[in-house]
Amino acid sequence: MKTTTELLKKLGILTLAVLISVSFASCDKDDDDLIPDEDDVTEETLSGEVTGKLTKGTYIVTGDILIPAGSELVLEPGVILAFDGDGLSPETSPEIQLLGNLIARGTEADPVMFTVVEEKRDPSNAYEGFWGGIQAMASSEYLILEHVILEYTGGPARQSEAYDAGDPRYAIHFANPEGVFVIKNSIIRNIADDGIRPQGGGKMAFINNIFYNIGETGGEGINIKDGSVGVVAYNLFYSVATNGSKPAGAGDGVPQTNIDTYNNTFINSGFRRVQAGRGGSINYEQGARGQVYNNLIVNCRFGIRLRGDRLPDVDNVPYDHTHYYAYDESDRDNFWPTTDIDDDGNPITVQKENDIIQVDPLFANYDVSTDKLTAIPDAAWNFHLTQSSPGLNAGKTDFTPVISTLSAGGVTITIPGPSAFIGAYGAQ
Repeated sequence: MKTTTELLKKLGILTLAVLISVSFASCDKDDDDLIPDEDDVTEETLSGEVTGKLTKGTYIVTGDILIPAGSELVLEPGVILAFDGDGLSPETSPEIQLLGNLIARGTEADPVMFTVVEEKRDPSNAYEGFWGGIQAMASSEYLILEHVILEYTGGPARQSEAYDAGDPRYAIHFANPEGVFVIKNSIIRNIADDGIRPQGGGKMAFINNIFYNIGETGGEGINIKDGSVGVVAYNLFYSVATNGSKPAGAGDGVPQTNIDTYNNTFINSGFRRVQAGRGGSINYEQGARGQVYNNLIVNCRFGIRLRGDRLPDVDNVPYDHTHYYAYDESDRDNFWPTTDIDDDGNPITVQKENDIIQVDPLFANYDVSTDKLTAIPDAAWNFHLTQSSPGLNAGKTDFTPVISTLSAGGVTITIPGPSAFIGAYGAQ
């Protein structure tokens, strides 16, 4: 099992914070002040109510974990929560029921893992849904994940406001319109349905993550709903069943869904979606707004979509400086989906002045002719750009993200601005 450091290093992402012209700054808590030492949790098996601090080690999760409202659970570097479930029912696919707050902050060398027992950690089990993910309820004030690996979720749900009985659970669900939700420097992989589903709003930032092999026949990397405000930036989305990122505004969320999507790389996405006309890379719909710049879209089913049948706030979704490339000629016809039209029959998404069209992005080590149904990245691939890449100095930098910082639980995250390159990673 590779550590986050090893995988990021193999994928050419470990030194991203140095290579891009932004910084990921945080103000760390003093761990000694988080929870008194006598409250530290040290059991090797877990279920039921859990609060306090988990120190480095492997904990076998045999039943639902509950973090009560008003309480906090802190996971230190090297914590492994190994869920022992079978994916057959809600009762036998344990979840984290987050009514309170959760901080999991690993390091590059020592990530926090949300996984399954070791004998089930195999990509062939990607869609089995052995456990039920992190289910953050409306009472959860903050969920902060940094340097984590989260995998093999999606077990069937109980009937609730968020799910119909038997639906696959999202890897992470967040439901507090006043809450703070951050994921950075992390890996979300081998997931049965949606990776992340904020459904109820909140302030959020998804920065410098890797999403791959998300969804069996449907599911988004990040499926944002209901009055959410924040950024999706510097992420790699590889082999997502439907879209990498989909902001939408349907629901009772206030304020308007406003998500900036910039400097991301989308590869091999949209092809496992069984419904015709769905899936691809970036999808705005149902009244959502946000700035969309500097995204690299390679071998995806569709380019940027502003759904014609579920209109976003089109006048407030500026998009440009996108690099489109498709090895298969059939996919080139879908850079600007012809199905997305306004009431007068005019296309909603069109080529923009600063787009780069059908020019090899010249990755440091990735063959763009790789089968687009390949779901698992090879550890040798490197998605940085070469010095000859057409996208290296083609990005837009003269805009400001909708939020600049997020603070919760004693942690402050600075939101990186845009970079001059297109995609998630600059030159090596």
